[in-house]
Amino acid sequence: MTNHVAACGQMKVARLAQEPHGTHSESVLSFIRSGSLDMLHGETFTATQGMFVLVPGGMPHTLLSGSDLHVHWMSFCPDCLGLEPDAALLQPFQQVRLGALPALTLSGERVEFVQTLYQEFELALQQTLPLEVMKSFVFLLLHEVSLAQQPISWRAGMHPKVVAALSYIESQGLQPVSLQGVADAVFVSAPYLATLFKRETGYSVGQWLTKKRLGEACNRLMHTHTPIATLVEELGWSDTTHFIRQFKAAYGVTPALWRRQHSLKQAR
Repeated sequence: MTNHVAACGQMKVARLAQEPHGTHSESVLSFIRSGSLDMLHGETFTATQGMFVLVPGGMPHTLLSGSDLHVHWMSFCPDCLGLEPDAALLQPFQQVRLGALPALTLSGERVEFVQTLYQEFELALQQTLPLEVMKSFVFLLLHEVSLAQQPISWRAGMHPKVVAALSYIESQGLQPVSLQGVADAVFVSAPYLATLFKRETGYSVGQWLTKKRLGEACNRLMHTHTPIATLVEELGWSDTTHFIRQFKAAYGVTPALWRRQHSLKQAR
C-alpha cells in the first residue's frame, strides 16, 4: 500500500539484478526476512536474514544484487509525522547520512514481533488510517531499529575525510557549495577529495549535492506552496530550466506535475 506519509509492503524476489544509483524523497526502512542483499555504501556489503536496511530520504544508494529475498519495507515522511531531523528515533538514519553502514542486526527474540508489526501495518493501510495510528506503527518500528546492533565484524566504513565531507554537505548542502568549498572545509585538496569521495561513495561531490537538493526539493514541493522559481534559488540552482531538467531526469516528471500528483494523494 503506498502513501506519501507512510507506506508498507513486502517483496519476494528470487534474484535481484543491479539497480542504478537511486534516490527517493521518503525514508525507507526494510527488514530482510530471508535471503541476502548486496549494496554499495562506501564499500560493498551484504545484508542478510534478520537485518534492517536503512535508506534516509534523498540519500543516494545502490543495490548491487540479491537472492532468495523476502523483504518487508516501510517508507515514511519524517516531516509529515512531526519528526525533526535531530529526533532520537531518526538518529540511526542520521548516522547513515554521515557514513555509517546502513544495516543493523535485530536480536532473535525481536524478529517475530517486528515481522508482525510490518504485516499488521500493511493490513491496516488497506483502509484510510488516522495520522496518529500511522505514527504509532512507524514509531514502533523505528524504536526496534534503535534496539538493533551493527555487526561487530563490519568496520566503521568510510574514510574520515569523506565522513567529514558528508557532514559538511549535510549542514551546508542547500547553500552555494562547490567541490573546492567542501575540500577547504575538510582541509584537503579538491582533486584528492574528488578521487576519495568517488571511490568511497560511488558518486562525485556534485552528484551527491544534486541528489540531496532534489530530495529536499521534493520535500518542499509537498509541504509548502513556495513557487518553483523561489525553490530554485533557495536550493542552490543557478536557473530554473536546469533544475527542471535535473528533476525530470531523476523522477520522470516536471516539478509542477510532481507537486500536483502528490497533493492529490494527500487530499485523498
